[in-house]
Amino acid sequence: MSSHLSFDDRWADLQHRLLDDDDLARTVLLADAMRIHPHHLRELARTLDDRWDLLGDHPPPPEPDPVDVAGILRHMDEALALDRDDVDEDDKLRIRLTRIRDAQIALDGADDEADTVRILADDDHRKSLNAGGDGNKKVWGDDKAAIRDAAYAARDLWDTLLRATAGAVLRRLLAELVAATLEAATKRRHAGTLVFHDLLVIARDLLTDPIVGDAVRTSLHERYRRILLDEFQDTDPLQLELALLLTDPDSPVHPSFDPGDFSPDPGSLFLVGDPKQSIYRFRRADVALYLRTRHTLDSTLVALTENFRTTVPIIDWINAVFAHLIGTGPPLNTAASHLVQPGYVPLVGRRPAAANGPPVTLLGRHEHGDEIDAAGLRDLEATDVAAAIATAVVDRWTVEGTDGRQRPCGFGDIAILLPTRTSLPALETALEAAGIPYRAESSSMLFATPQIRDLLMVLRAIDDPTDDLAVVAALRTPYLGCGDDELARWRVHHGGTWNHQADQPDGDSTVEVVASGLAWMGKLHHWRHHLGPSGILERLIHDRRVFQVAYGETRPRDAWRRARLLSDRARAYAEVGGGSLRGFVDWCLAQADEKGRIAETVLPEVDDDAVRILTIHGAKGLEFPITILSGMSTQTARTDSGVQLLLDADGSAEVSIREGIQTSGFRDTHGVDQRFQDAETIRLLYVAATRARDHLVVSVHRDTDVDPDKPGRPGPSRLLAGALVEAGRSAIDVDLSPTGGALPATGAPSGRGLPDRQNWMAERDDALKAAARPRTVSATAIAAYGADQTTDEDRSRPGEVGRHGTGVGRAVHGALEVLDFTTTDPSDIVREQAITEGLLGDLRTIDSLVRAGLETNSVRRAAITRHWRELYVAAPVDDADDAPVVEGYIDLAFLEDDDPHPGLVIVDYKTDSVADDADRAVKARRYRLQGAAYAVAAERATGLPVRRVLLCFLATDGATEVEVDDLAGAMDEVVSIARDLAGA
Repeated sequence: MSSHLSFDDRWADLQHRLLDDDDLARTVLLADAMRIHPHHLRELARTLDDRWDLLGDHPPPPEPDPVDVAGILRHMDEALALDRDDVDEDDKLRIRLTRIRDAQIALDGADDEADTVRILADDDHRKSLNAGGDGNKKVWGDDKAAIRDAAYAARDLWDTLLRATAGAVLRRLLAELVAATLEAATKRRHAGTLVFHDLLVIARDLLTDPIVGDAVRTSLHERYRRILLDEFQDTDPLQLELALLLTDPDSPVHPSFDPGDFSPDPGSLFLVGDPKQSIYRFRRADVALYLRTRHTLDSTLVALTENFRTTVPIIDWINAVFAHLIGTGPPLNTAASHLVQPGYVPLVGRRPAAANGPPVTLLGRHEHGDEIDAAGLRDLEATDVAAAIATAVVDRWTVEGTDGRQRPCGFGDIAILLPTRTSLPALETALEAAGIPYRAESSSMLFATPQIRDLLMVLRAIDDPTDDLAVVAALRTPYLGCGDDELARWRVHHGGTWNHQADQPDGDSTVEVVASGLAWMGKLHHWRHHLGPSGILERLIHDRRVFQVAYGETRPRDAWRRARLLSDRARAYAEVGGGSLRGFVDWCLAQADEKGRIAETVLPEVDDDAVRILTIHGAKGLEFPITILSGMSTQTARTDSGVQLLLDADGSAEVSIREGIQTSGFRDTHGVDQRFQDAETIRLLYVAATRARDHLVVSVHRDTDVDPDKPGRPGPSRLLAGALVEAGRSAIDVDLSPTGGALPATGAPSGRGLPDRQNWMAERDDALKAAARPRTVSATAIAAYGADQTTDEDRSRPGEVGRHGTGVGRAVHGALEVLDFTTTDPSDIVREQAITEGLLGDLRTIDSLVRAGLETNSVRRAAITRHWRELYVAAPVDDADDAPVVEGYIDLAFLEDDDPHPGLVIVDYKTDSVADDADRAVKARRYRLQGAAYAVAAERATGLPVRRVLLCFLATDGATEVEVDDLAGAMDEVVSIARDLAGA
């Protein structure tokens, strides 16, 4: 969210710069004439921001050439010269010539260059040149072909000129966007406001630096001897490059990354992943890189094919279907642009089939015909999905419980997975009509729900009183409750305005709800800057009784959850420095956009027996007893529509705003990209199918088996239907047989009477006291309790665990945590820690204290044996069920194994100012219980006895080690105090 908001700020500045630059004035005017608008450029800038490290360094492009339409007009004249007055005006060719004449007049009479381009970008004018088979040859003779040829010649020149102008304009604008993107990355680096992707790039640049890179690689290679990349199929190429640079410190660095250039040390790199589950290409995951790495690195391949999640019949069905969809994979010498799909490796199932209910059920096996539209398909599919859920519950399909036994399924065992959010409204309607409880869990779905849309509309209306559409829509929401009749009376009979900041007429009781709603929005409009988005939303939820209104919905609990989630988003927006109410609404609406890919999933409410609805991306890594693949009738997204930015092999960006408004190399680059997208669609279906444990329900609803518009891009349902035909009898499934029974009635309220209020309040107070007792007690809290004082921790760094005290103390602890105990010159590390704490003026003191620590007997002993630094320990104080946990950070612990029974020695550095031996003894007694608390936690956590606890008092003139006396007794005291603090 913070990166989104910072981008918005950068874009606002960049937009002003683009519009104020006189050198870009002509380019901007031509862009506007071709309907290339600021929101298109913003989308391009956002995509560039995510890929800034891939952008090549190219010379700035020239200005677009002058727009010359003389050739087009000449060919139009040739066609119009053959027009005939003796032919009826209703003749199709004469109608065509009339349209050509209109286009010619418009083009010839253009006011300026921008107006000319605006006409060229007008599809209606351009389509006038599609002469085709218009006109009767018997009437027109050879003139028909001549007119057609002249029109086609004009059309070809038209298209060529428009494409050339669009390409040049986009190149010029793109160069500005790229420069601004790289400039922003540099500024983030200088300001220290990096995002995660910046960290990856900077780390890579450090490891490949021609001066220090080799030394850094060697040092880190010696420290990190083994590296494992999990989910490798979804790994950013930068992360793989980092891993290879660390595991192979000797291979030279090349300008372009190729995994084949590296030879990691044997056993140093482990890559774990399933290329059939690579579905995060929009996050820079590259299945081609996975396949190329597997083929070029000298490695041992271990195939993990056993599946312990899914029953054998479902596994067999998946193998049969996806063996056809995924195929055998490319040969080893395939070019990277064709490495779009791995070879299919069959899974081996281990779990037996469920006792009751079909393993695989198919919905919509047969095509419906081309007379049905997309909305009708979604409605049919949603109805079938609701029927499948009802059948599973009523007919008591069995699933495996947590105890390993079969039990009848409930609504909470069922998950519906969607490839996109397009079909969600139809699905919600069908489930509500069938009386099936459900909740949409993927947070990307949150902003697409009607309830959240209503709340956002009210917020928008509060923010902008001049937006009549938003104000009227807000008044019609359940939260302001105005009917159309009341709105009409307000506007027509009383002459009211929708501007809640304007003076309003006196109304009567028939429009009171409108007047009060406008007054309420007007009041919050004045408070919006003071309260911020979070405060305004809280007032909306409270004042308009959002939670109470939810009782009127079928699933009030789900409505409450959505409202809470939106409140959480508003608070997060404010915490990261979010600005206006309008900005928050715009951010929310951007998340609802289909391109706003949010894969995280809301945590399930385990006590709510409801069907779960998730996107397939949101379901990655999860499993469900009954999985339903829905939304399959949605067509494969057109990758040649909308704003797109693609990068070719040399880092050049190719752009498309829409068909015809593209850079010159976009078509070729897009052809490669489309192959990868279509292959990922198949893998997305594979991920969805393998989420099932006991039952799989698959929708293949479609109009026809072949899409006449995109025969090569069939869409999910057609893909599955085609694979089923190819698989034949090896894919065993059944059609749904809808149940004839009724769903179980929902539980009625218990009807028990309310408890006595005084008894209830007493029980409540006891419960609150019990909940307030700490279950985890820190070592410092125990020491403070034993000394009857508050903890003396320095809270200048709130939230930091393990290091408190003065800045000097933190610097000393930090240096002793990372220094080589055998070093004779700690000055570099000491200086780094002093700078970190802002204490360069105390550098000499910190250096003396660190050197004193290195000279102690305990540190020297630790240097030659196994030891641990800044070690977090936590464990229950005893074996009782209500035992509190004692925790803390140990500065240094080392192992003494010089007799048959090894033990631990704990060292705690102290940088307190000590006046004399007596003062040191007082402070040692004060820290006695803290050291004993470390000993309790360490013994309980490791099973090793703690032999000694040493308090190492550091001073500029040397160090003194004091052993905690009567350690066993002190540890007993710690157990007692911990129980007192926890109320155990």
